[in-house]
Amino acid sequence: IIKKIQVDRMKESDAYEVVRWEAQQHVPFDIEAVELDFQILDPDGEGLQMDVLLVAAKRDLVEDKLQLLIQAGLEPAIVDVDAFALHNAFELNYPEAMNGVVALLNIGHEVTNVNILLDGVPLLTRDLSVGTRKFREDLQRERGMSADDADHLLQGYELTPDLEPYVKNRGEEMSVGLERAGAFLQTAARDAGPLQRVYCCGGGARIPGLSDVLGERLRLPVEIASPLQRMRVKDHVFDTLNADEMGPLLMLATGLALRRRG
Repeated sequence: IIKKIQVDRMKESDAYEVVRWEAQQHVPFDIEAVELDFQILDPDGEGLQMDVLLVAAKRDLVEDKLQLLIQAGLEPAIVDVDAFALHNAFELNYPEAMNGVVALLNIGHEVTNVNILLDGVPLLTRDLSVGTRKFREDLQRERGMSADDADHLLQGYELTPDLEPYVKNRGEEMSVGLERAGAFLQTAARDAGPLQRVYCCGGGARIPGLSDVLGERLRLPVEIASPLQRMRVKDHVFDTLNADEMGPLLMLATGLALRRRG
């Protein structure tokens, strides 16, 4: 759960218990069973209230991921949220987009993560139940393709007749979900205007024609994001792989790597 809330202005050292109490009004499960954290968004503000970004995750899910790292011989130092990791990579590579209302789409296998920013601050996160798996299943069911053939087509460079109707249908489904998220944000945050631009990353961002479908339906500029815009990479890192093709897949990992203790 990621939510922006307002509380009476106070020092951060005094805020934990207040934020914890407020969290009980917003977290749909037992507060004792979650890991809770928060960030004051306007620490130097002068108003009577302050904006706080609240994050809550089920403790058992966090523990499962920590145990996986420990069993692999690693020492966990930081636990981050996907949306924030993507934001870190995005902020580094696209500082010019830290103004206005911008949507980041991380198109994964099972779901598409939506992260909407206002002037660079995450205001809304939401998961859409459409990912590359649904594109593949469409091709398997309607075209009789094997999983490997469908994946090969989805990772191609051109929008072929076999692929076009499914990219259009699923792209419009994705657009509807994003439109609803944007409309909800406008009602929940008075200072949030309409979406101005969309950036796509993740494996699904490479599906031929998808960014065009999104742009046409949303009537917005849609760009495929890469963490390599402002990073120098040695030639041997990608070896025979195409860096431009790999870029959208590396946003999340790059954002995680940018984190530091404290």
